[in-house]
Amino acid sequence: MRSTIILLLAGIIVPTAVTVAQTRPAPTESHATFDGGDRPLPGPVYEESAFSRAVARGTRTRTGRPGPGNWVQHARYQIDASLDPSAARLTGRESVVYQNNSPDTLRRVAVYLRQNAFAAGSARRDPLPVTGGVALSRVEADGTKLSAIPQTDSTSPGTRLEGTVLWIRLPIPLAPSDSVRLEFDWSFTPPPSPSDGRQGRESDVYFLGYWYPQMAVYDDVSGWVTDPYLGVAEFYMDPADYDVRLKVPKGWVVGATGTLEDSSSVLSRRTLDRLAQARRGRDVVHVISPDEVGKGGALVTRGKRLWHFTAAGVRDFAWGAGNHYAWDAAIALVADSARGATDTIMISSFFRISAAAAAWQVGGARFTRDAIERMSAWLWPYPWPQMTSMEGVLASGGMEYPMMTLMQSWSDTLSLAGDLMHETGHMWFPMQVGSNETRHPWMDEGLTQFDVAQGMRPLYGEPRIGGRPTDSEQGQRDLYLTAARAGRDATLMQWGDLFPEDLYFISFYDKTAQVLVALRGLLGEERFHRALREYGKSWIGRHPDPVDFFNTFDRVSGRDLSWFWVSWFYQAWPLDQAVADVRQDGDSATITIEDRGLAPMPVRLAVTRAGGGVERVEIPVERWLENRRSASVRVRGSPDIVRVEIDPEAAFPDLDRSNQLWERAADSTH
Repeated sequence: MRSTIILLLAGIIVPTAVTVAQTRPAPTESHATFDGGDRPLPGPVYEESAFSRAVARGTRTRTGRPGPGNWVQHARYQIDASLDPSAARLTGRESVVYQNNSPDTLRRVAVYLRQNAFAAGSARRDPLPVTGGVALSRVEADGTKLSAIPQTDSTSPGTRLEGTVLWIRLPIPLAPSDSVRLEFDWSFTPPPSPSDGRQGRESDVYFLGYWYPQMAVYDDVSGWVTDPYLGVAEFYMDPADYDVRLKVPKGWVVGATGTLEDSSSVLSRRTLDRLAQARRGRDVVHVISPDEVGKGGALVTRGKRLWHFTAAGVRDFAWGAGNHYAWDAAIALVADSARGATDTIMISSFFRISAAAAAWQVGGARFTRDAIERMSAWLWPYPWPQMTSMEGVLASGGMEYPMMTLMQSWSDTLSLAGDLMHETGHMWFPMQVGSNETRHPWMDEGLTQFDVAQGMRPLYGEPRIGGRPTDSEQGQRDLYLTAARAGRDATLMQWGDLFPEDLYFISFYDKTAQVLVALRGLLGEERFHRALREYGKSWIGRHPDPVDFFNTFDRVSGRDLSWFWVSWFYQAWPLDQAVADVRQDGDSATITIEDRGLAPMPVRLAVTRAGGGVERVEIPVERWLENRRSASVRVRGSPDIVRVEIDPEAAFPDLDRSNQLWERAADSTH
C-alpha cells in the first residue's frame, strides 16, 4: 500500500477462537521467585473451522506448509484498451479464460469492477471523486450473452451487480478442471487526482490501476472472497497471465507490468539503442533525457500507438502513460544461488521534470535498482525480467503493482529512496506471496515495513550495533509506542476496512514491524530470518492464512509461540517491564522485576558490577504465564552491583524504557 515519509526513519474480527488456557506447563528450573497478581493470560491460537476443514481436505497443514492438495485458481486475460485523453475516457474489450483448479463445481463466478468505488452511491470509507463507475456494454460466458437478473431470480443465467462485485450465474456450471471464457466490453472515466491514493489522472499523466474486470479469488479456506472495495483496505488476487494491448495518443510513452512485445513498432532506433546501452553496464542511461522531454523523436513517427505487453503468473496488471515523461534505465543484477546464475533485471524510471520531482532525476532508476538487489539478497531472487517505477498522480506516498510502483513527486532523495524500497519490497509480499490484504493488511504491509529497514540498513548507513534496532526500526517503534502510550492500540487481526483509519498505518505498518523486531530478538536473527524465508518461499503463487505464518515460525523455531501470537496479534496488549528494586543482602543481592503491562515477554537482564563486569540473567516468559506480576531473582552480591538494565539491546518495544534501568547512587555503599 501507499507508504509515507516516516519510512525513513467482511466480519469485525477474524473469528479465530482465542481463549485463556486453564492449565499451564509445569515450571522449569529457575533461580527466581514470584509474587502473585491477576493478569490476562494468552491462550492457544485455535483454528477457524474453515481452516480445519482445509487441513482435513489436504489443502493446508499445521506445519505452515501448503498441503499436498493445495490449489489456486488461474485466469488468462486478453485485453485491448484505448485511452482518449480529450474525453478522459478509457474503453476496453476483454476476454478471460478462467480455469477451475478447485474440486468444486461453480455455478456462479465473481468479478471485481473496482472502479465502481467511484460511482455515485457506492459504499466507501473516505470521500472519493464521482466518475460514474464502470459502464458494461457486453457480458458473455462461452458465447452466451448475459443480462442483469433480478434479486429474486436464483436460477437463470445472468449478472447481478453488488457495488464493486459483479456476480455471474453461468449458463453451464463450471466443473473441476474445466474452464469458462468470459467476455466484457466496458468503459469508464479514470478519477482525477487526488483520488484514492492508488491511481488516477492529471493533465498529462494517466495511471491505471484495477482498471479492468478482474476475477475474484475463490480459495480453499473461504470459497469466494468478495469483500467490497471501499477505498482503504487493499486487494486479494489470484496469479494470472496477461496479454494486453494499449492504444494511447501518438508521442505518449507507456510503462506497464510485464514485457513490451515488438518494441521496435513503437520505439525509435535511438531509444532501442539507449536501452541496449543500459543493459551493457551499471550506469543509469537517459533513454529520454530531461532536455528531450516533449521534443519528439523518442518514439517512431509513423503513427504507431499500440503498446503490447505480456506478463505470466502475476496477480494484477497496471500501467501508466504520459507525454511529458523523462525515462531513465539501468539494470539490477540478482544472484540466484539455486541455479548458479545471475539474472539481469531491466529497470525503468519515468518522471516529469519539476522541482517537486527533483529527487527522481537524481535517483529514480538507481534507488529502484538498489531495492531490487537488496530485497533479493534479503529474501529470495526477484523473479521477473523488469521493474518500473513511475512518478505522478499521487499526492502522498506510493502504491505497488506487479513489476511496477507509482508514487508521489519526491523532492528529497532519502524520502524517495525509502518510498521505493517499500513499494518495491511489495514485489515479494504480496505480489508473490498472495495474502489477503483486504482482511489482513499486516501480512503484506507489516512484513514489507520490516523488510524496508533491512534493505535500508546496508545501503544508507544504518548498521546494526550489538543487535540494537536500526534508525529506521527505531523510528517505526516510536510511532507505535506513541499511540500505545495514548491508549490507541488495536488488534492486528481486525479486518482492514473495519480498522480505525487514524491507526491504519501505525498499526499495520509500524506496530507489525516492531512485533517482528521483537520476534527476531526472541528467536535470534538467524532462526528468525530462516523462518521468514521459509514462510515466503513456501507460499509463492499461493494464498497463506495468518495461521500458516504462525505455524511456520512455530515449526522452524521448534517452539509453541501461541502466547506470542495471541499477545501481539490477537490482543492489543502493551509491554511494560520495570526494575522495581535492587537490594543487597549479605553475600547475595535480590533484583525485583515488575511486569506492569499486559504482554508477557522474557526478561533479559544485564547486571553490571563494580569493575565493569556484566552478568546476563534471563527470567523466562513462562513465569509470567503463571499469572504473576513480579519476580525476584537472587544473584551473588560481590563485586557490588552498580547497574541493572532490562533488555539492553532494546529488542522489545517496551512502553517505558526509563523504568528498565537501575543505577546505584554515587554515595551508596551497596
